[in-house]
Amino acid sequence: MALAPPTPSRTPPPPDPDLQTGLQYLKAGWFDRAEPLFRSALARHGERPDILHFLAVCMAQRGALADAEGLWRKAIAKDPNEPMLSYNLALVARRLGNLDEAARRLRDTIRKAPAHVEARLALASLHMDQGRFAAAERELGEFVSNVDQAIEKGGPGTEGLKPLQARARNMLGHALYRLAHFGPAIEVLDMALADAGDDAARRGQILGDRALALGGLGHHEEAIDGARQAVELAPDSAVLQHVLGFVLNFAGRPQEALDPVQRALEIDPNFTGALRTLALVQTALGKGGEAVELLQRALRQNPSDSDAILQLSLLHIEQKQFTEALAVLEPHLKQTPDDVRALNNQGLALRGLKRFEEARRALKRASRLATDDPMVLTNLGCVLVDLDRAAEARSLHEHALRGLPGDSRLLGNYGVCLVALGQTDKAREALDAALAANPNNAEALDALVKLGA
Repeated sequence: MALAPPTPSRTPPPPDPDLQTGLQYLKAGWFDRAEPLFRSALARHGERPDILHFLAVCMAQRGALADAEGLWRKAIAKDPNEPMLSYNLALVARRLGNLDEAARRLRDTIRKAPAHVEARLALASLHMDQGRFAAAERELGEFVSNVDQAIEKGGPGTEGLKPLQARARNMLGHALYRLAHFGPAIEVLDMALADAGDDAARRGQILGDRALALGGLGHHEEAIDGARQAVELAPDSAVLQHVLGFVLNFAGRPQEALDPVQRALEIDPNFTGALRTLALVQTALGKGGEAVELLQRALRQNPSDSDAILQLSLLHIEQKQFTEALAVLEPHLKQTPDDVRALNNQGLALRGLKRFEEARRALKRASRLATDDPMVLTNLGCVLVDLDRAAEARSLHEHALRGLPGDSRLLGNYGVCLVALGQTDKAREALDAALAANPNNAEALDALVKLGA
């Protein structure tokens, strides 16, 4: 029997020296030296996905984000099943502010590589950037559960999962805090502390989030102590300096809050959260003009910062600058017409201008979107009283009080509604309760004086 001829051997092409050297530079962090080498390789080999990726990394590092995004799109078109490409495109889309695109690319990465840890955590973090804290909680809860199961099974590398679990639990605790689930947040953060071990930076971050949750529960002294411990672990952390200032201001100590918040802005001048908190501090100190300037600065840095928009519009309303408040809210509501808080502030500003029917429509829309929001309900009730529809307003005020039964503002508004209905005894009872909760409630005091007259 004749033997088959041997298969001719295929000699692999020699390695490209530019690619080899460029990768060494890339690993060393010398992106400016690596970039021209990758460009040279690209000119010789054409638009290979790996070369496009390496070049995109270099361009992203020097801030040419749009160019890097274009290169990663080309790479994905040529190799659509590579999760590394979709992951990096998600990261650059996020930096460019294209959050929906970033979320879609991260989900695509997870679909291709279900065990891609960084993509899962990045998606949860992105949800929090978008204010979707319930979605972040779901993503992180599943992730933490999976890691717990892996740790319980044991095996090689199990101990290395502890820092990852500390990070994930830290993020989950923050998401729970933002959902106002303060008790569960503290429970999760306590577990994160146990996972963090001696990692000072992670322990500081966990203690900071724990301090925020304690403040939410009204445990102000414990919150301040926790925030100070966090700052001791990482004194150059702008985030933790801000946490200390935030809990001090929330505890009614704005003068003490001033230094840590200003320190946070010295460390990171572009920290918009610290700008917003400093505006709250200045407002509490009676410096409304400075607060407005700070919020305008925050919006110059990030025009789509919804928290700054809402805070600035509310500050204008408190200063009776109703037209200015509407001007701040208008572009935001064109972009996000279902933002309940923005609709609420729009209704307040329109009411201040005595444009009662327009105010009613804005607040009615908000109430359809958030049927149990006490502030929206009470504000809609106030506008209905302005429109001589107090009988309709009464049920709204009572619904609002079921949500916040001891709130001075709600009790005062209810009292004014009862006055309009001629129920003077019940009105006086509600107004007295409003002043007992807050003796400085000017509207309740004014209504009580008129009732007495």
